[in-house]
Amino acid sequence: MFQRSPRRRSTQTHNSFFGALGACVLGASLLTGGCATSKQVPTEVPASSAPAPYGVDATHSVGFTRLTFEDPARQRTLKTVLWYPSAQGTPMVEHVASPIFVPFHAAKDAPAASTQARWPLVVLSHGNGGEAINMSWFGAHLAAHGFMVVSVNHPGNSYGDTSPEGYVRGWERPRDFTALLDGLLAHPSWGPRVDVERIGSAGHSMGGYTALALVGARLNLKFLADVCTSPATRAHLGCEELRDVDYSRIDFAEARASYQDSRVRAAFAMAPGMAGTYEARDVADITAPVALVLAKGDELMPHEENGVHLAKLLPAAKTVVLEDAAHFTFLPQCAELGFKVAPMLCRDAKPGTRADSQTRTNAEAVAFFRRALDVQAR
Repeated sequence: MFQRSPRRRSTQTHNSFFGALGACVLGASLLTGGCATSKQVPTEVPASSAPAPYGVDATHSVGFTRLTFEDPARQRTLKTVLWYPSAQGTPMVEHVASPIFVPFHAAKDAPAASTQARWPLVVLSHGNGGEAINMSWFGAHLAAHGFMVVSVNHPGNSYGDTSPEGYVRGWERPRDFTALLDGLLAHPSWGPRVDVERIGSAGHSMGGYTALALVGARLNLKFLADVCTSPATRAHLGCEELRDVDYSRIDFAEARASYQDSRVRAAFAMAPGMAGTYEARDVADITAPVALVLAKGDELMPHEENGVHLAKLLPAAKTVVLEDAAHFTFLPQCAELGFKVAPMLCRDAKPGTRADSQTRTNAEAVAFFRRALDVQAR
């Protein structure tokens, strides 16, 4: 989520960087991409009167379930949420994943649709300190349009399980999805339902970095270490929690290595984290189709220094700029409680536009993945 570090920075540029970094660590991830303010199991409430919560063009109802996989090589437990197409007409109810966000519509553990044997799959990554279930606004919409979507709580960097070192070890995130794909494709029930030739990635904030890493982007972590350990800048509030990370334990070559997974054929990144730190060499390996959805009013990662910078490095990417969006526009729409207790998470560049921005984002995602993965609408 950080800006690129030119050799000389103006005071204004330093301030905009530290504003982003400070918000990133504030409250041990309360205010970072994708988190909720209370941990609870989704509960069911009466179904909404909305006749088509995922649009009149939705081809399926949405089922969802939870799966857990183990990665013994890294001693990581991968807790996931899976959204998938269910038969059209399957009754869906509202599920409350967090009291600060509006519910999402789905049928818990409903049978998968039988209209085709295999479905395209999108792996979906939450932001720093977030959690999988709060990406339902995006994952469930794709499922309603004929995709399986799986998200994971990244160990060490998800709500209720996060730390400064867990955050800086961002390269573990794409490795989570490589292990998750291994487990999902071997699953006796779900593995046979995946079209292994049609797998894409998506994510928000640090999840956007994750999505890009799966198609070849590399993490320029040394920038963060330099800023937060330099005598001139380490005392800044923005480096609280990160200045004392033992960077001697970090292998920067390992951090900047490639974690591309050849099974992932396309990437859709929303307000991608670390966008301003990339050098040309960090994205040189990307040959897969990429879409960038950028927030012009991004308060954490100023648009020109971050999103525009990355878009210039990826001229073949499909780039969409949402004029009214801010960084947290890519979290669920806020409930009344959210505006009261977590106003930063509910802020959009133009108030009241989150629904429209998400409608545009979802439509772009469906069109992008259908095109990039050669998926026919059904």
